[in-house]
Amino acid sequence: MMVCFDRLVRRSRLSRPWWNRETRETIMDEVLFARPNKTVSDQTGRTVDYGMGKRKRTVPLPDIRNQPKNRLFKHRTRNYLRRRVWRYFRWLSYRDPQAYLNSVSSALTNYRDVDFAVGENIIDNWSLMHVCFAESDVITFNAAHTNLVRGKSLGELNAAPHQAELWALPTSGELLIRLLTQAQSALVRVWAIELLQRHHSEAIHRMEVPLLMTMLSHSDTRIQEFAADLFRQHKGLGTLSLATWLDLLEKSDPRLLSLICDAMTANVTESRLTTAQLIDLTCARPTPVAELGFKMLQNRNETQPLIVDELTRLCGARCESMAAMLTTWTLGEFNRNGSYSANSVVEFFDSLLQPMRSAAMDWLELPASRGYNDPMLWSKLVETPFDDVRIRIVECLHRRTLQPHSESDAMAPLWCSVILGVHRGGRAKLKAVVQIQDAILGRKDRANSLLPVLAVAVRSLRAPERRAAICAVATMMVKRQELRSELQSYLPELEWIDLPQGQLESSTSSH
Repeated sequence: MMVCFDRLVRRSRLSRPWWNRETRETIMDEVLFARPNKTVSDQTGRTVDYGMGKRKRTVPLPDIRNQPKNRLFKHRTRNYLRRRVWRYFRWLSYRDPQAYLNSVSSALTNYRDVDFAVGENIIDNWSLMHVCFAESDVITFNAAHTNLVRGKSLGELNAAPHQAELWALPTSGELLIRLLTQAQSALVRVWAIELLQRHHSEAIHRMEVPLLMTMLSHSDTRIQEFAADLFRQHKGLGTLSLATWLDLLEKSDPRLLSLICDAMTANVTESRLTTAQLIDLTCARPTPVAELGFKMLQNRNETQPLIVDELTRLCGARCESMAAMLTTWTLGEFNRNGSYSANSVVEFFDSLLQPMRSAAMDWLELPASRGYNDPMLWSKLVETPFDDVRIRIVECLHRRTLQPHSESDAMAPLWCSVILGVHRGGRAKLKAVVQIQDAILGRKDRANSLLPVLAVAVRSLRAPERRAAICAVATMMVKRQELRSELQSYLPELEWIDLPQGQLESSTSSH
């Protein structure tokens, strides 16, 4: 009834001229006036069809205004009802203060933002103004309405409730906190925040973290800012369990992750998390979580270096803004700790994140990288499904075939030419296949690095490269029987036929 009766009267702002005798001029002044609203029909009429071929016309409905059975309450009656309902609460505040607090706090949750559509609607709520601002020097009350004091504005209105000492009681803190999450109007929520900061500073700093997270997800930005300040200063963050922190990162609103990550950085050390948990945080999609996990993972790596499998897991990162930085650091670790292998880094080139693939190619093109002179890695990358990686590989191979090479990487022009031949034809590529064959027959230790290059040539779509590579494989099978297992592992799709010794010798001599 308190909320319902407060909605019965709504004044409008009107301009009224008055004559100033001193200045002898007409001045337009604004006043609030409550128009006598009456029931009206919500329809303009009804359409009547008079039959075939005749025009339809609208017959107006009878006017229902000012009929005895349809008249509304007069404003004098409405004002009386509002005073009576407030009188009940006013006397209740003297007779049973706790019951008064419980009752009006429940009533305050029912006011909505539409009840305060314009500024003058705020002071039209008779009971609300008494509950929340009865002692304010900005407003004054007469027998029917609440009015602003001349020279004051609604912007100066501060919380000054009826019997303010009741709202300062310890039990009132819980009621005000409940208003923050349950009140439907911003006016009531701001009023509750002001009283909490004035009388219940200790209570609000003891609020539980789940309640703060609920407030942080509130649609009202003022509630979010209020809860954010409390969360940063919360004294219990240092005692939160690790499971609670991880749950907050997983289930909280994405807009709150920066705040939670900052608090976690200040209250949680990387020693409390396992390496697997740090990798999961680093591979998370939200940028604040990925940054937090990456920073902690770097600190962990200084005291406990990551192993190959742990570094390889980082290729599953999902944060696009962190992908390039993470890839550069991870591949640099492969260079530094000597744990490099082609199988451990190839997944970075096949990532779904374009920045990760680009950073991996930047690393590969550096002469100081372990993959720069690894033909096995380049052979694997030729089969990549991503055009951006394939185009850069071809361009880099072309540059390397034109550059002078030292004795330490004398084989590089050969395997670069073979791999490049898969994309570009040319007789020089066929000679390179034969030279790689001779290099493998001359030194068996080169087999594991150069055989993948021949496997690429065998699978080439161009017939000359494919025939030359198959001939090289057959020659090695004849001259080096011990290479059969390695050849079968790199070329499982080929069918091997054992010929009789005489036929084998004749085929070798003819070749």
